[in-house]
Amino acid sequence: MTQKADPQSFDRFALDYDRFVSLLPGQNTGWLLGLGLKGHRALDAGCGSGHAVEALADSFDEVVGLDLSAPLIEIAKARRSRPNVRYVVKDLFDLEDQDGFDTVYSHTMLHHLGDYRAGLEHLKGLVRPGGTVALIDNVCDLYPTPPRKAYTWPALWSFPGEIRRVGLRDAWFQLRFWHSRPWLSHLLSDRYLSRKQFRELCGSVFPGARFDDLGFALAMAWTAPPSGSQVH
Repeated sequence: MTQKADPQSFDRFALDYDRFVSLLPGQNTGWLLGLGLKGHRALDAGCGSGHAVEALADSFDEVVGLDLSAPLIEIAKARRSRPNVRYVVKDLFDLEDQDGFDTVYSHTMLHHLGDYRAGLEHLKGLVRPGGTVALIDNVCDLYPTPPRKAYTWPALWSFPGEIRRVGLRDAWFQLRFWHSRPWLSHLLSDRYLSRKQFRELCGSVFPGARFDDLGFALAMAWTAPPSGSQVH
């Protein structure tokens, strides 16, 4: 079983994507850091250019960042390397780890999988007893694939505010990135679950999970039962 995402998709705009994420408030790590997770080992599945890996490195002895895109991993190694961080280019389903992780995290990667449930089950199998699985994925209640205008129009509307937030040069870059052909081509190839589908599917794999609505996405946090406990 493999991921359905074409790693070449991100390869074509890896540097621009890293700059784009770097300009986002919190670099997409706010919800994760708000969980206050700590421990020995953490995994970021679909780590991109390593923003969340770098953030996790302050709270874990070892952090593994995994992604299909070799160019993104090269950027991560060059810009977000730490002594306790290891980056690997690998398909999620090829990752086997006998030691397990105290935290297993994934941000907007799951919708790229050919089998969503299998991905959830695989991530669940990587967490240690008492550890946490923390997931964020894009959702859309109106249609599986939002139309082009769902991305380009908000980018135009927010442009004046982005000038005030990051300055004209970076705001202009963001606007051009949102309208760029490679990025739009990638977005228009995505298929998202609805909020209801995400809650039901994740809830069936992670019973008792906590869900948070992030607007563009839903987040889920689940703590694995302690070793030796019985799950009913």
